[in-house]
Amino acid sequence: MYHNHSEEEMVNLSRLTSLTEGFTQTGLEMLEDTMNSKEILKTDLASFLLFRQTLEMGDALSILIKSGSVNASKPLVRTLLECYFQLAYLFNDNEKRKALQFLYHYERRKKEYYENLAFPKKGGSFFEKLKKDRHLRNNDISKEQKKIYQENIKKIEKTLNEEGNKVIAEEYLRTENKKTNGKTGKKGKVSYWYELFDGPTSVEGISIELDESGLYQFIYRNCSSYAHGEDIVHANLLPYDEASFKISPLRDLRQLSIVTNDILLLIERSCMLFLKNKLDEKKLFAEKLFPFIQQKKNIQKY
Repeated sequence: MYHNHSEEEMVNLSRLTSLTEGFTQTGLEMLEDTMNSKEILKTDLASFLLFRQTLEMGDALSILIKSGSVNASKPLVRTLLECYFQLAYLFNDNEKRKALQFLYHYERRKKEYYENLAFPKKGGSFFEKLKKDRHLRNNDISKEQKKIYQENIKKIEKTLNEEGNKVIAEEYLRTENKKTNGKTGKKGKVSYWYELFDGPTSVEGISIELDESGLYQFIYRNCSSYAHGEDIVHANLLPYDEASFKISPLRDLRQLSIVTNDILLLIERSCMLFLKNKLDEKKLFAEKLFPFIQQKKNIQKY
């Protein structure tokens, strides 16, 4: 049961897809140009990876929109928004320090993951958590695999103990201690890289700090409720007559303008952030982006 797109709808989908692809392709050119024009420093990686992730979402969303899979796009729009918020927070101030805490937190998370695989008797390990699973109880990985993970842990520890990470490591410990439960003694845990140095403790917190809480309220919350299977009743029903409804077909286009406006807004803002903060050839790429910005404005008039 699919929605049969009219010729006019197909043209509209093609136009919106082309615009999304245009922003994404120009963003890729910006990223590639920056990476090829100078030595890549460790403090560049966070911005490169976050921007690349927004482009990954743009690429995937253009494919979904082209087919008319509007509602199915919402989980990816939420991810796009999270990456945009992190990128904007990274560039807000102290980019170099934030880039280091981004990478440090990543290494800590990977270390914990490998520990949960390599040491089955460790509290909170995957082996311990699967004891009550009716399908995977008592399953364990091989000794050879454990050795590989143990070697990975050693490599990560070497990275974490580098002199350049000393300040970040001290802050990580301070944040863990601050979050430790004084009554139970349960050790606190750093959930996100951006909460170090008394930063926001959630995506919503980032949006407030950036004075962009509207994006969180109207995009993130809407997409999250759909992603969790909560807001799927009204969105997937169509009025049939005064007393009844019918289930909407797949690839329903009723929210096309809302969802695509959100996508284009976030990709455009991500591109502009990267252009402003990382590119040397600002004028060149501003001129490349300008036609897509104009097309976006023209589409939003209708």
